[in-house]
Amino acid sequence: MTIITVPHLALRTVAEPVTVVDKKLKQLIRDLGKTLVATTDPPGVGLAAPQVNAKRRLFATYLPEDESKDSPQHLRVIINPSIVDFSDKVVFGPKKDEQRLEGCLSIPQIYGPVPRWQWVEYSFQELVEDELIERTERFYDFDARVMQHEYDHLEGVLFTDYSLKYDLPLFKENPKTEKMEEIDKEVIALI
Repeated sequence: MTIITVPHLALRTVAEPVTVVDKKLKQLIRDLGKTLVATTDPPGVGLAAPQVNAKRRLFATYLPEDESKDSPQHLRVIINPSIVDFSDKVVFGPKKDEQRLEGCLSIPQIYGPVPRWQWVEYSFQELVEDELIERTERFYDFDARVMQHEYDHLEGVLFTDYSLKYDLPLFKENPKTEKMEEIDKEVIALI
């Protein structure tokens, strides 16, 4: 599958709920997972169906199974997520003075700080054999950030929208110098 990039209109469209388990859905799930795992420059940790021009409410994550640094990454597909609860605390990174810059496979080489809930709880479905199984789960820290980023894709929201809304900087990766350079706000509005 090809990952689409801005300004593709599918990235700004609210995705439609998954209501039927059929061959097309199973193939989309397989292809989405394979595409995510195959990303290498940079390696991706999440990929939403709208990013491959499929307007369905599902996304894949490729995160460690637990918080251990040695834990292997685990591919998971989240279907029809909805927010159940979230923390009062909004953070930019793991520590107060340490921002984590977000990036997106659909916005190559652009990064920026994004305010995210420290934890978020979702209800969602996972495909087990041929059945959609209901789950509720709370995600913390980096996993919560990834879940919120991918959920935003289902709503037609890009991480750069936060930069405009909250007057936050965006940075472009300069491959020659291997440094980040702040980009003009006018460029952000075009994304």
